[in-house]
Amino acid sequence: MEKLNRGAVAVKRDNGGYLLSWRLLGYDDPATVFDVERNGKVIATGLDKATCFEDPEGQPADRYKVIARQGNKVVDSTPEITPMQDFCLRIPIDTPEGGTINNRPYRYTPNDCSVGDVDGDGEYEIIVKWDPTNAADNSFRNRSTGKVFLDCYKMDGTKLWRIDLGPNIRAGAHYTQYLVYDFDLDGRAELICKTAPGTLDGSGRYVSEAATESDIRSTDNAISYVNYDGHILSGPEYLTVFDGLTGQAKHTIYYRPNRAGGVGGAPEMPGRDYWGDDYGNRSERYLACVAYLDGADKAPSAVMCRGYYTRSHLWAVDYAGGQLRHKWLHASVSRKEVQVTDAAGQTTTKTYQTNTSGLPFKSCTAYGQGAHSVAVGDVDGDGCDEIMYGSAAIDNDGQLLYSTGLGHGDALHLTDIVPDRPGLELFMVLEERPHGRHLRDARTGELLYYTPSSDDNGRGLSADVLADYPGLEFWDAFNDSLFSAHAKSVAAHRPSINFRIYWDGDLQDELLDSRRNRPFIYKVRLEKDEAGNDVVRSDEIPVYGQSLNDIYHSTSCNSTKGTPNLQADIFGDWREEVVFWDSSDARHLNVFTTNIPTTHRLPTLMHDHIYRLSVAWQNVGYNQPPHLGYYIGNR
Repeated sequence: MEKLNRGAVAVKRDNGGYLLSWRLLGYDDPATVFDVERNGKVIATGLDKATCFEDPEGQPADRYKVIARQGNKVVDSTPEITPMQDFCLRIPIDTPEGGTINNRPYRYTPNDCSVGDVDGDGEYEIIVKWDPTNAADNSFRNRSTGKVFLDCYKMDGTKLWRIDLGPNIRAGAHYTQYLVYDFDLDGRAELICKTAPGTLDGSGRYVSEAATESDIRSTDNAISYVNYDGHILSGPEYLTVFDGLTGQAKHTIYYRPNRAGGVGGAPEMPGRDYWGDDYGNRSERYLACVAYLDGADKAPSAVMCRGYYTRSHLWAVDYAGGQLRHKWLHASVSRKEVQVTDAAGQTTTKTYQTNTSGLPFKSCTAYGQGAHSVAVGDVDGDGCDEIMYGSAAIDNDGQLLYSTGLGHGDALHLTDIVPDRPGLELFMVLEERPHGRHLRDARTGELLYYTPSSDDNGRGLSADVLADYPGLEFWDAFNDSLFSAHAKSVAAHRPSINFRIYWDGDLQDELLDSRRNRPFIYKVRLEKDEAGNDVVRSDEIPVYGQSLNDIYHSTSCNSTKGTPNLQADIFGDWREEVVFWDSSDARHLNVFTTNIPTTHRLPTLMHDHIYRLSVAWQNVGYNQPPHLGYYIGNR
């Protein structure tokens, strides 16, 4: 668990005064209680039911302090805070200048974000990826893109650094999968991502200068490898770790594997027989995640992933002593063959003849099984994390744990969906014929539920939206029903399929969705139709009496995906914050936190292992909401 402060915040109540909330830490003694001071005077004492307090008499200039106690002993106390003077925390950000490519102008908007404590003070900083409006993946030809930038800001808008990824990193949802986490256990978060010749760190230095290999250090940083189609199909590829506080490149190594399946050099894109195309649509699909591959008492690893339509490569990298080090490389090179290269460079090959679906699908490895998202957790109970790679799973040592063989998909959700079964489950929607959706045992790959659909099933969600049904419900784009955890249809019509969020104070999920980039929060309920059947209804939950979009032009990102810039438990109690960008000027992030009280007391979600790792990979691919590693409903 990260060392966090109490994250105290006071926000306006709808009917006057303020709601004060703060963190219960995962390592707090269960007997911890809290006192609240206003202007140096205690106004509440011995609070043990929830980590929030309503002060109807609060005024804008008041100063609040939260004191944690065990018996008569003070454990810690917060600095004095003043209430937020607005409906949200407005973070000013420094928008990069746009430009013109092929006589077509482009500008920058804030895209996917992440958080990490980069200075070790117990408070999160926010890292912003800036995408140009001409961002595109390699399935589009004749589409050159502007550069990608990564910024780091304190919550008050202080800009700490900017990384310029340069001309040889293409802009789009599938390229820059960046990880913000404390990889070397020094109490401060680092940033790891793919780089290339021409990438400048936060101090204005080329990342090649942070390499120990002479051929990286001598690279030509003035060359652009962008071809006539706007693709980047040649040139060196690097992985760089950046200091979280300064943005300075600490170490740069060759990315594994390169586009030709090897290490180092500047190879050209191989022929169609290798990836399945010769224009990078399959090789230039990246994912990334953080995983504790050696257990909770060891340092975490960055796992950088390349390919999922055909070949699937997962590369585990450790950062210690100022150096990035290869740990292992998993390569599902065909439907039956897996090659794993260990830390000593020794490669072993295994052949697999079956998958876990029991259906006549050809793939028995992770070949063609990846998704546009990823999930991480200790699914087999050995104390080490596994990687849920779409329809397959990779063990903590890089070996294949299993493959269902059901193929590629967009979305997957790992959590305790069925609480009366041991372990975790995973719900996934599928793009490969015969398409459909499945619910599986995350440890074994056993299918608990599977049905096909007639076409690409691009959206699916699992969340606990109904208190009367134990476990999480799930639903998807190609079935207009809501299913219980035991795969029984419990209502006609499905609710929105985007993000789930804890917001209104009960133990069920609310839903976060966006229509034409206008975000809304919904509460799901059931009502009877004329025939007496249960049907789903969704009621918007206003924020300060308004829709989210009506507050400072709050706008979702990633086009039709309509996702927030970030959703995470950033401060306050265990409910989640959600970040959108101000589309009126693209110069502010709007961070919303709930002003609804709760009677439930839970540790900060960021001290739950699976949830924290979910926040780390949330910016990857097609963003998916974070999930807890345990079930909290119906209690």
